Amino acid sequence: MPGAAPLWTPMPLIRVTAEFFADKGIESARLDAELLLAHVLGCARLQLYLDSDRPIVPDELDRYRALVKRRGQREPLQLLVGHVEIMENEFLVRSGVFIPRPETEVLIEACRAFDLADDTTIVEVGVGTGCIGLSLLTHFPSARLIGFDVNDQAIALATENAERLGVASRIELREGDAAAVDLPACDLFVSNPPYVPAAALADLQPEVRDHDPPEALVSGEDGLDLVRMLLPRAHTALRSDGWIAMEHGDDQGSAMAGLFADAGFADVEVRRDLTDRDRVTVGRRR
Repeated sequence: MPGAAPLWTPMPLIRVTAEFFADKGIESARLDAELLLAHVLGCARLQLYLDSDRPIVPDELDRYRALVKRRGQREPLQLLVGHVEIMENEFLVRSGVFIPRPETEVLIEACRAFDLADDTTIVEVGVGTGCIGLSLLTHFPSARLIGFDVNDQAIALATENAERLGVASRIELREGDAAAVDLPACDLFVSNPPYVPAAALADLQPEVRDHDPPEALVSGEDGLDLVRMLLPRAHTALRSDGWIAMEHGDDQGSAMAGLFADAGFADVEVRRDLTDRDRVTVGRRR
């Protein structure tokens, strides 16, 4: 009777999976292989190396292979594991709601650096998972968030994430088009709006193009239609010396700075991400 097939251990399995992912055009091939295996085994990535001789039992291998197949089809890693880490917090993600990406941390860090009063009111347009506004509430313990989103699934998910983070008592989430209502008075206006030009949608990575809601991605021919609508409304809503911060594409910094100035904002500055690309524009109502 032939012997049983040898069990896989983490390192060879990660190596083979990373090669498979690389062949599929996935840039973070090894990292994704590690994160999926850590998810299946219920451990941290570091533990994969500390327990490198640990056998992967058949049930674990079956579940891992199923996830690897889906990732190879370019399903987002975040949806496969069910969450994403932004700054120091974990946020649930779900199909039908825009998935946060690491570059949004530049926007959060910019807002955390503002000198805001203890009782700050933050208005966010496009709350999605809540990763921006809720990250700010965990940093400013007396702040209050009023968030808008046209997606009822996003409102439900952001509410769930707020409860997980213990800040649900300081949020008010409203479903609807923030460009069609008067924004409430605030000390900080923040948004990661749709900013992809319509013609560029087809060129996006499949993880984005095929899995994020189109209304969270595209905004007119140059990607800035919603920004143009929001800026004067944000200027009206902001109290004196209030701040505004918005994420945008890496080729839109100059255009954003011009739009901020045209809307009456002072102290306009374009911030760069870790790859030295324009990512966030900030300004102040004087």
